[in-house]
Amino acid sequence: MTAVPVLLDRQRDAQWRMVADTVAIGLPAILVASALGWRLFGLAGLLALALAGLCVLAIVSVRRARRLDRDWLIGALDARLPRFEDSSALLFRDRSGLSGLVGLQRARLESRVDEARAVDLRPAWSRRPIAVSWAASVVLTAIILLWPAPGTTARPTTGDPAAPGTAGPPAITGVRLRITPPAYTGLPVREQTALDASVPEGSRVEWLVDFAPQPTTASVDVPDSRATPLVRDGTRWTGARLIDRPTLYRLAAEALPRQRLHRLDAVADAVPVVQLIEPDRQLLLVTPGQARWSPVFEVSDDYGVLESATLKITVTKGDGENITFEQRSTSLSGTGEARQRRFSPTLDLAREGMAPGSDLIVQLIVSDNRSPERHVVEGPSVILRWPTNLGLADGLDGMAAPVLPVYFASQRQIIIDAEALIAERPRLDPARFVSRSDGIGNDQARLRNRYGQFMGGENEAGGSGGGIALPTNDAPPTPALPTNDAPALSRFERPEAHPDHEGHQEGDAAPAVFGEAEDVLHEFGHAHDEGDAATLFDPGTRSTLSQALDAMWSSERALRQGKPEDALPFANIALELLKQAQQATRIFLRRTGSDLPPIDLSRRLTGDRDDIVAEEETPPVRTPADTVVADAWRALDERPSPGRAPPLALGALDRWVRENRGRLSDPLALGAAIDTVRNEPGCLDCRRRLRALLWSALERPPVVVRRREAPGTRGQRYLDALR
Repeated sequence: MTAVPVLLDRQRDAQWRMVADTVAIGLPAILVASALGWRLFGLAGLLALALAGLCVLAIVSVRRARRLDRDWLIGALDARLPRFEDSSALLFRDRSGLSGLVGLQRARLESRVDEARAVDLRPAWSRRPIAVSWAASVVLTAIILLWPAPGTTARPTTGDPAAPGTAGPPAITGVRLRITPPAYTGLPVREQTALDASVPEGSRVEWLVDFAPQPTTASVDVPDSRATPLVRDGTRWTGARLIDRPTLYRLAAEALPRQRLHRLDAVADAVPVVQLIEPDRQLLLVTPGQARWSPVFEVSDDYGVLESATLKITVTKGDGENITFEQRSTSLSGTGEARQRRFSPTLDLAREGMAPGSDLIVQLIVSDNRSPERHVVEGPSVILRWPTNLGLADGLDGMAAPVLPVYFASQRQIIIDAEALIAERPRLDPARFVSRSDGIGNDQARLRNRYGQFMGGENEAGGSGGGIALPTNDAPPTPALPTNDAPALSRFERPEAHPDHEGHQEGDAAPAVFGEAEDVLHEFGHAHDEGDAATLFDPGTRSTLSQALDAMWSSERALRQGKPEDALPFANIALELLKQAQQATRIFLRRTGSDLPPIDLSRRLTGDRDDIVAEEETPPVRTPADTVVADAWRALDERPSPGRAPPLALGALDRWVRENRGRLSDPLALGAAIDTVRNEPGCLDCRRRLRALLWSALERPPVVVRRREAPGTRGQRYLDALR
């Protein structure tokens, strides 16, 4: 007797147990799939899904059983039989190749093989997964088999449906809505059993209605519009209508109880949305060496846009009153799906006629696929600007870097720049050091001229205290921007032009260099030093600002001489003085006319308080239309106050809804609620819904401030005691 066949029997038993366990878990799923196939496709569906499920289950079972191979068997024997001394693998080796201690151990194991017959190596049943699988299978199978078939569910809205073939008034036994959206939407035809629907604007809605017993005539009634008759075809009544606006309707037939109103919402086609993807802003400057420009637009729409679009291109040339425009249009093709396309034209700047001072303006014009009238949308305009101060060497390839506008540096920044320059002095050659120091001196001059205009322009050509500005030859003339701002210490500030004054003319010449009389103030503003228009400061603040200007003069002189160490003390003094000037407590303003009423001196110290306050605003009076809504809201109260509940006038309320349709948020819902309460006066939920809708429709009265109530006796005694 050999040991291997006995042990293989134990392995085979374990594999069959694994197959049975897998079948017990997976068979309920096959039953559910078979029931679903029979319900949807009949006997053929049942057989197809059952065979497919059994094939899948067989494959899974074999794979799980194969996991219990020889290695598993050796491990199980070593774990369950201690007398095998973890040497079960020797029983599966060829006996002729074993000798010595190995052969002796093999002989010992063969004498103990009978002990393996009593060991059960089969895996335990998966009790919990099996129970859950069968329970879920029973529930799902019952739901599938008992669920009513589509199109056979009766949808009566009032009363109990009458069984087919019985006498009595007709009742609705089944109804479906077949919705056919417009062709341009690309949406499929769909059917539903719900009578309320939201459809694309212009959709064709077809009603498929079953009655029992059959009426003589039937229709779809629409308030304030012509009814749609239903045509009988066998036992089914059909009718269709185009929905181009939100509407209410009800199904009607001869002798059919009055049904509730249902709602069809027409969703309007949205206009395309054009977004600028590249660049990230609408104003762009030409970069050095740029010869082409490729803006990217993205167009999105709910149902799709046309593949072709129009790009409107405008090129402006000249400046001032001599600006000319050249416009043209070109066709573009987009990429991507219809609901989200991208358009990316490539423009040659030279071919478009770009030159210094020109603007290239592009605008994308797209249209969607709406029919019969398309939505045409003009996207945002994007401007590519070629500044006039952008020098050229040879065409577009030799463009220099653009010169951005110069803004004023604050006094604190001048100190920071001077300290940084002193720290870098060991690493700079003398010429470079002096040049950078002179640049900081230019910033100091601009700031001095800026504050000098508040002194009537007296510090622009020599200062008020003897500060001298040294002329330089290496600093290029830099025009300063006009400003009339109050003193500030921000790092960058955009100056504003001086306002015009009657009886004065603006300067004609632009400033050349700092220190000349034709400066920014004379070009854009007026230098006055008389009356109340000369300054905005009291004498003390004016003196402080004058001392700050003197310190700025001294700082500028040292900076232009290449001595930032000598300029720092004066720059710090100027900063402290500017802080004091900013904290001025008195500011004289220009005289202006006063609109205050004259003071009646005859009433002074008399205690007469008549006509000194406005009269109390009268409470708002509701119009008769709003009174109708308020009365209806009170009449719908479940617990009305005795003698205060007016009768419920649904006719007047219905007229009010039609007349005020424009200011109501949802007039269809309110109209349907009124009709339901009229047909079913005993429906408590219907009355509550109508009352809630009326509350949101009531016009809110304006908020008024009420006079304080008169105090009582004790309160009046307290007030008298205070006096």
